[in-house]
Amino acid sequence: MPTFVLIPSDGPSEQLAEIEASVRAGVVTDFLKARSRGDSLGQLAAEYLAAQIDDSTPDGPRLTDELDAIRQSTAA
Repeated sequence: MPTFVLIPSDGPSEQLAEIEASVRAGVVTDFLKARSRGDSLGQLAAEYLAAQIDDSTPDGPRLTDELDAIRQSTAA
């Protein structure tokens, strides 16, 4: 079972970057799994979480753009 650890904002930036990358990868994985199963609610949940992440990190790469690119590449 995953263990949650609070990391102070002045903590190691490498550790924060790893955590952020892991969360982002998890959202993409969830989106892909939901899409492959035809689970519209699962896709919407992943898209909603992606939007929340984008709102909380306005200067970072947009996760919603990544999901849009996946959607477009599989539609072609």
